[in-house]
Amino acid sequence: MFKSLRFAVVQCSSVLRQSRHRAVREIHLSPLNGAGHSKWQNIRHIKALNDGRRSVLFIKLSRQIRLAIQAGGANPAVNNALRAAIDEALKKNMPNSTIQGILKKANQSTAQLKKFCLEIKAFEQVSVICVLYTDRFTQLKMEMATILRKNFAAFTDVKHMFDEQGYVEAVWKADIPGDDLLSMCTEHAIEIGSEDVEVMSEETKLLRFICDPNEIDRVKTQLEKLGYSVEHSEHAFFPKSTIKLNPDAIEAYEKLKEKLKAIDGVEDIYDNVEVVY
Repeated sequence: MFKSLRFAVVQCSSVLRQSRHRAVREIHLSPLNGAGHSKWQNIRHIKALNDGRRSVLFIKLSRQIRLAIQAGGANPAVNNALRAAIDEALKKNMPNSTIQGILKKANQSTAQLKKFCLEIKAFEQVSVICVLYTDRFTQLKMEMATILRKNFAAFTDVKHMFDEQGYVEAVWKADIPGDDLLSMCTEHAIEIGSEDVEVMSEETKLLRFICDPNEIDRVKTQLEKLGYSVEHSEHAFFPKSTIKLNPDAIEAYEKLKEKLKAIDGVEDIYDNVEVVY
C-alpha cells in the first residue's frame, strides 16, 4: 500500500498502458457479450460506482425529478419523464414522503438547473469528463478545483479523447421468440435511424438503440410509437482508447471519484480507465 498519494502517482505513471477500441457503426445482429462491448461495461461500472451510498443516490434521484419538472411540468399524469423519475426513485426505495417534499420544493423554486461538462486530467494520463446539473456552477467549480488540486488533478481539455453517443434502452412488450426479436429490432433500428442496436436481455426483451446524442428524444418518441416501453436514455461519453492502472493507482483514483460524486450537482463521471474483471 502506498505511503502517500504522490507515490501513487509515480506508481500510476509507470504502469499505464493504452489499448485501442474500434468504434462500431453498423447494425449488430447478435446479443450483447462482455468481450465485444467492454465500453458499455465501463460505463455501467462508472455510473454504478456510488449507487450503494444512499445519500448520494437520493441526491441524484431528486435532481432527476427536478429536471423532469423543469422540462415538462409538475403533473406526472401528463409528464411522462416525471412519472418515470418518480417510479425510478420508488424502485430505489426513496420514501414517498421524500418524493412529495421534492415535488413541493421544486414547484416553489424559480432556479433552473443547467447542464455543464467539466474536463479533467488526473494522475497525468487519466482523462475524465464530469457531467453536472446545477444552478450554482461557479461555486461548484470552485469546490471541485480545491478537490482536484489536493488530488493531483486539474481542469484541462480532454473532450477530444472521447466519442459522444446517445442511447435509448427500451423493452419490446409483445411476445416474440428470440430469433425473431433480433430480426425485428434490427428492422426497427433501421426504420427509426438508429446507428446500432444491441440485445441486452432476450428474457426481458430489453434492447439498446444507439444514436446521435441530438437524436435521443426523436428515437424515444419513435420507439414508443412502435410499441416499446422506454426504460432509460442517456447522452454518454466513450473513450477512444483506454488505460490500465495498478491496484495502488486504482485506489487513489477511486477515492478522487468518490469525492467528486459526493458534490451536489455532479451527475455522471466518464473516464478512460479500463475496468478489469
